[in-house]
Amino acid sequence: VFYFLAIVTTGGAVSVVALPNPMYCVFSLIVTFLGLAGLYLSLNAQFVAIVQIIVYASAIMMLFLFVIMLINLDKEDKRILKNPFQKLLGIVFGLFVFLVLIIVLKDVNIPVQIKGVYTPQYINQIGNTQLIGKLLLSKYLLPFQTMGVLLFVGIIGAVVLGRRKSR
Repeated sequence: VFYFLAIVTTGGAVSVVALPNPMYCVFSLIVTFLGLAGLYLSLNAQFVAIVQIIVYASAIMMLFLFVIMLINLDKEDKRILKNPFQKLLGIVFGLFVFLVLIIVLKDVNIPVQIKGVYTPQYINQIGNTQLIGKLLLSKYLLPFQTMGVLLFVGIIGAVVLGRRKSR
Protein backbone atom coordinates (compact mmCIF):
# COMPACT_ATOMS: atom_id res chain seq x y z
CA VAL A 1 0.00 0.00 0.00
CA PHE A 2 2.85 2.36 0.86
CA TYR A 3 4.56 1.92 -2.51
CA PHE A 4 1.29 2.45 -4.38
CA LEU A 5 0.54 5.64 -2.43
CA ALA A 6 4.11 6.84 -2.87
CA ILE A 7 3.89 6.33 -6.65
CA VAL A 8 0.51 8.12 -6.79
CA THR A 9 1.82 11.02 -4.72
CA THR A 10 5.05 11.35 -6.67
CA GLY A 11 3.27 11.03 -10.01
CA GLY A 12 0.80 13.73 -9.02
CA ALA A 13 3.60 16.04 -7.89
CA VAL A 14 5.55 15.55 -11.12
CA SER A 15 2.36 16.18 -13.10
CA VAL A 16 1.81 19.48 -11.26
CA VAL A 17 5.15 20.71 -12.52
CA ALA A 18 5.13 19.07 -15.96
CA LEU A 19 1.63 19.71 -17.31
CA PRO A 20 1.16 22.93 -19.31
CA ASN A 21 -2.55 23.48 -18.53
CA PRO A 22 -3.13 25.08 -15.09
CA MET A 23 -6.45 23.27 -14.65
CA TYR A 24 -4.76 19.89 -15.07
CA CYS A 25 -2.06 21.02 -12.64
CA VAL A 26 -4.71 21.73 -10.00
CA PHE A 27 -6.28 18.30 -10.54
CA SER A 28 -2.84 16.71 -10.25
CA LEU A 29 -2.30 18.59 -6.99
CA ILE A 30 -5.58 17.14 -5.70
CA VAL A 31 -4.29 13.65 -6.54
CA THR A 32 -1.06 14.48 -4.69
CA PHE A 33 -2.99 15.63 -1.62
CA LEU A 34 -5.14 12.50 -1.65
CA GLY A 35 -2.01 10.34 -1.89
CA LEU A 36 -0.55 12.20 1.08
CA ALA A 37 -3.75 11.61 3.03
CA GLY A 38 -3.42 7.90 2.30
CA LEU A 39 0.17 7.98 3.54
CA TYR A 40 -0.98 9.70 6.72
CA LEU A 41 -3.58 6.97 7.20
CA SER A 42 -0.88 4.33 6.83
CA LEU A 43 1.05 6.12 9.60
CA ASN A 44 -2.02 5.88 11.87
CA ALA A 45 -2.54 9.66 11.82
CA GLN A 46 -6.25 9.71 11.02
CA PHE A 47 -6.82 13.31 12.12
CA VAL A 48 -4.08 14.67 9.89
CA ALA A 49 -5.37 12.59 6.96
CA ILE A 50 -8.92 13.91 7.35
CA VAL A 51 -7.67 17.49 7.68
CA GLN A 52 -5.54 16.94 4.56
CA ILE A 53 -8.64 15.92 2.62
CA ILE A 54 -11.05 18.50 4.04
CA VAL A 55 -8.77 21.53 4.07
CA TYR A 56 -6.29 21.01 1.26
CA ALA A 57 -7.86 18.62 -1.23
CA SER A 58 -11.22 20.37 -1.10
CA ALA A 59 -11.19 23.93 0.27
CA ILE A 60 -7.80 25.18 -0.88
CA MET A 61 -8.13 23.48 -4.25
CA MET A 62 -11.53 25.12 -4.78
CA LEU A 63 -9.87 28.46 -4.09
CA PHE A 64 -7.12 27.63 -6.63
CA LEU A 65 -9.72 26.64 -9.23
CA PHE A 66 -11.66 29.84 -8.55
CA VAL A 67 -8.56 31.98 -9.06
CA ILE A 68 -7.54 30.12 -12.23
CA MET A 69 -11.00 30.50 -13.73
CA LEU A 70 -11.13 34.13 -12.59
CA ILE A 71 -7.93 35.24 -14.28
CA ASN A 72 -8.34 33.02 -17.38
CA LEU A 73 -4.99 31.26 -17.37
CA ASP A 74 -6.28 28.96 -20.10
CA LYS A 75 -5.89 31.68 -22.71
CA GLU A 76 -2.29 32.50 -21.91
CA ASP A 77 -0.04 32.96 -24.94
CA LYS A 78 2.80 30.51 -25.31
CA ARG A 79 6.18 32.18 -25.09
CA ILE A 80 9.02 31.06 -27.27
CA LEU A 81 12.21 30.32 -25.37
CA LYS A 82 15.01 32.75 -26.24
CA ASN A 83 17.66 30.09 -25.83
CA PRO A 84 16.77 26.69 -27.32
CA PHE A 85 18.80 24.94 -24.64
CA GLN A 86 16.85 26.44 -21.71
CA LYS A 87 14.59 23.43 -21.28
CA LEU A 88 17.52 21.00 -21.48
CA LEU A 89 19.53 23.14 -19.07
CA GLY A 90 16.61 23.15 -16.61
CA ILE A 91 16.31 19.35 -16.77
CA VAL A 92 20.06 18.89 -16.25
CA PHE A 93 20.06 21.35 -13.33
CA GLY A 94 17.05 19.61 -11.74
CA LEU A 95 18.72 16.21 -12.05
CA PHE A 96 21.90 17.68 -10.56
CA VAL A 97 20.01 19.03 -7.53
CA PHE A 98 18.25 15.67 -7.14
CA LEU A 99 21.61 13.86 -7.26
CA VAL A 100 23.09 16.21 -4.65
CA LEU A 101 20.09 15.58 -2.38
CA ILE A 102 20.51 11.82 -2.77
CA ILE A 103 24.23 12.05 -1.95
CA VAL A 104 23.62 14.23 1.11
CA LEU A 105 20.65 12.27 2.44
CA LYS A 106 22.14 8.77 2.03
CA ASP A 107 24.39 9.28 5.06
CA VAL A 108 21.66 10.61 7.35
CA ASN A 109 20.96 8.34 10.30
CA ILE A 110 17.31 8.17 11.23
CA PRO A 111 16.88 6.76 14.72
CA VAL A 112 14.48 3.84 14.88
CA GLN A 113 13.19 4.67 18.33
CA ILE A 114 12.69 8.37 18.90
CA LYS A 115 12.79 9.24 22.57
CA GLY A 116 10.77 12.17 23.73
CA VAL A 117 7.74 13.39 25.63
CA TYR A 118 5.20 12.06 23.16
CA THR A 119 5.88 8.35 23.09
CA PRO A 120 3.52 6.01 21.22
CA GLN A 121 2.15 4.78 24.55
CA TYR A 122 1.35 8.35 25.65
CA ILE A 123 -0.29 9.12 22.30
CA ASN A 124 -2.39 5.94 22.50
CA GLN A 125 -3.39 6.79 26.07
CA ILE A 126 -4.49 10.39 25.44
CA GLY A 127 -5.55 10.05 21.78
CA ASN A 128 -4.11 11.49 18.60
CA THR A 129 -6.78 14.15 18.02
CA GLN A 130 -6.86 15.27 21.65
CA LEU A 131 -3.08 15.65 21.71
CA ILE A 132 -3.06 17.75 18.53
CA GLY A 133 -5.88 19.91 19.91
CA LYS A 134 -4.06 20.47 23.20
CA LEU A 135 -0.83 21.39 21.42
CA LEU A 136 -2.55 23.71 18.93
CA LEU A 137 -4.44 25.58 21.64
CA SER A 138 -1.57 25.83 24.12
CA LYS A 139 2.02 25.59 22.87
CA TYR A 140 1.33 26.54 19.23
CA LEU A 141 -1.54 29.00 19.71
CA LEU A 142 0.24 32.01 18.15
CA PRO A 143 1.32 30.20 14.94
CA PHE A 144 -2.15 28.62 14.71
CA GLN A 145 -3.87 32.00 14.96
CA THR A 146 -1.36 33.55 12.54
CA MET A 147 -2.19 30.90 9.94
CA GLY A 148 -5.89 31.66 10.39
CA VAL A 149 -5.28 35.38 9.83
CA LEU A 150 -3.13 34.67 6.74
CA LEU A 151 -5.82 32.46 5.22
CA PHE A 152 -8.46 35.10 5.99
CA VAL A 153 -6.36 37.81 4.33
CA GLY A 154 -5.91 35.55 1.29
CA ILE A 155 -9.66 35.06 0.99
CA ILE A 156 -10.28 38.81 1.33
CA GLY A 157 -7.65 39.41 -1.38
CA ALA A 158 -9.34 36.91 -3.70
CA VAL A 159 -12.72 38.59 -3.17
CA VAL A 160 -11.28 42.06 -3.80
CA LEU A 161 -9.53 40.89 -6.97
CA GLY A 162 -12.65 39.07 -8.15
CA ARG A 163 -15.02 41.96 -7.56
CA ARG A 164 -16.05 43.73 -10.74
CA LYS A 165 -15.84 47.48 -10.84
CA SER A 166 -19.32 48.97 -11.02
CA ARG A 167 -19.12 51.96 -13.34
